[in-house]
Amino acid sequence: MMAKIIKFPKQPGTTEKLDPVLKSPQLNKVKSSFGSGIIKIIWAFSVLVWPILKWVISIDCAFQFIRMLYFWNTAGHYAGAIFLLHFFVLTFLTYFVTIYKPKGI
Repeated sequence: MMAKIIKFPKQPGTTEKLDPVLKSPQLNKVKSSFGSGIIKIIWAFSVLVWPILKWVISIDCAFQFIRMLYFWNTAGHYAGAIFLLHFFVLTFLTYFVTIYKPKGI
């Protein structure tokens, strides 16, 4: 047995009372469209070069890992932090390209 859903009619002026930001939709639309446009361009570019970029960054992470092991107990070298930074960039780009999808694409 399915439930019966009753939609209530929208009352005019309700959104302005709840959220004052909704009073000027053109200003919000311009701000969000500029930021989302830049994200769309970056996403499209990264998706296009991803097959090559993935290999380059993976090889770089492997090199940084070997470098980290070599300089493990050397004072003045921050190879562990550098490896973590490179690994986080690889992880972020993998997430950004494979899971994230901008609205409107």
